[in-house]
Amino acid sequence: MGTGRKSRRSLRVALVMGAMLAGTAVVGWGGLAAWSAYTENAGNSAAAGTLSHANGMTCVSSLGVVPTSGTGFCTATITIAGVDPANWASTINTIKIANTGSLKSTFTLSMGTALQAPTGSLCADVTLGVTDLNIVAPDLGTVWAPTALTGTFTATSLYSNAGTPSLSWTGGGAAGTWTGVTANTFTVTAAPGAGFATHSADAGTSCTFGLLFSQTAA
Repeated sequence: MGTGRKSRRSLRVALVMGAMLAGTAVVGWGGLAAWSAYTENAGNSAAAGTLSHANGMTCVSSLGVVPTSGTGFCTATITIAGVDPANWASTINTIKIANTGSLKSTFTLSMGTALQAPTGSLCADVTLGVTDLNIVAPDLGTVWAPTALTGTFTATSLYSNAGTPSLSWTGGGAAGTWTGVTANTFTVTAAPGAGFATHSADAGTSCTFGLLFSQTAA
């Protein structure tokens, strides 16, 4: 009788131990079977567009700083020499701007730093005006109305020559194309002011100034 109970107890212990070993074996098998799957989207990248413009006065645009020499420093638009009240009515020239970069851009015209500020006693008796090609709202062609060169001029936003003029110039223009959605042509007029004809102290004096075209990605 005692032997039978011991045998049954031993059998139960053996079954429990066997079940534990079987569970351990299953866990061990699962740890070895590390099935995996993968996908990869390779070659991701980011690239910046280009920001540049052509200025028809024999120069190219520069990034970052206002140039004081070199390719970004343009030749003069207006050169006046030896004039007097009897022979000078006005001097006119044009500046042709094209957005040659890949990005849409905005442009401003200013005379707002020491590099462009009018210098010389003749400036007070000379006026400067700037117009563009547009005759359709919102731009009817006046960029700067004729104003005496007694100080710097406020920066003014410039419109492209699109069918409906836009402050956002389309990219991809080419130097030499000065009309349309990528470009515009600006006429600069210097003329004697009201005091030029009677101000004898103007004799022998001069006036210099700069015109700064600034481009910003839009």
